[in-house]
Amino acid sequence: MDNQIEKGPERIPTKEEVMKIISRFERNFVFVRELADEQGLYLLEVKVEGDKPGEITQYEYLRKGRYENHDEASETAIHKVDYENGEVVWGKKVALYNSETGEWEALG
Repeated sequence: MDNQIEKGPERIPTKEEVMKIISRFERNFVFVRELADEQGLYLLEVKVEGDKPGEITQYEYLRKGRYENHDEASETAIHKVDYENGEVVWGKKVALYNSETGEWEALG
């Protein structure tokens, strides 16, 4: 007798769901890039201009998987990355998606 529970297809967040999470952190952003495949949205980048010239904060959503443009992620998450004059000065994961529950977990 097989005790494994069959899982349905992995749930993928919609663009609206991703935007709702990003909006928890930032409201005045500009879209940078958006990519989708047959399963739905897999990459979304938005940016916010900083207080000083050359300062930019970028939020990057990437869905778990490997993609033609060589992006690859082991988990579905949103990262926040701060740039000064085009150089990364700081970055961290701010939200992690649980595809089994369909819920986002905000991280520190």
